[in-house]
Amino acid sequence: MLIYKFKGAVMQNPEMIAGIRNEIQKQSENCIVVVSALKGVMPRLRALYALSLKKGSGFEEEFKEFRHVHADLAEHLLAGNKLSEYLEDMQKHLDELYEILHQVAPVKEASQAMKDYILAKGDILSSLLFSKLFENASWKDSRDFIITDSNFGAPEILWEESCEAVSREFKDTGGITVVPGYCGKTKSGYSISLGRVGLSLTAALLESAFQKVKVA
Repeated sequence: MLIYKFKGAVMQNPEMIAGIRNEIQKQSENCIVVVSALKGVMPRLRALYALSLKKGSGFEEEFKEFRHVHADLAEHLLAGNKLSEYLEDMQKHLDELYEILHQVAPVKEASQAMKDYILAKGDILSSLLFSKLFENASWKDSRDFIITDSNFGAPEILWEESCEAVSREFKDTGGITVVPGYCGKTKSGYSISLGRVGLSLTAALLESAFQKVKVA
């Protein structure tokens, strides 16, 4: 099993992403691709969160731009059914995001769990897009196999439980699988951000679960 991990710095334009796709397609081994949000997306999500919390003006414009970033890149990279599938998935996640952002202000003091759920959408949207670059790639939500404690801000991965979850989730998986890089889920079921080293933690967890693995 070969594991790739890509930060936002290389997830920023059609040419760079197409180059990554071409390199992965040369491999004959099964592989898992761990990706971050597109470059510049996380600051936009934080801005949307702040605007929602304060009911600030400019929210609708910022949200439209957030959608445009993903839709525009998809339209450059995808075509036909792959494009239609991604735009449908994208809109579903954007609808969920829009709804929860409008719940931030009414609760006055938004919880960290709510904020981390919002931030997770960046990785989810980019990894879904990346999975559509390949003919038969699959997508898996890292929140289904990365299990943490409830220490928001500095969570600890529950390693043994997470490795067991990886074994279950990837039991019948072959070819190319794409996963979000920075999010997991607490034992209580809340989305949680893995922080700045999340990409490396996700790759390390997969390495540990598969034991014999090469990390690219």
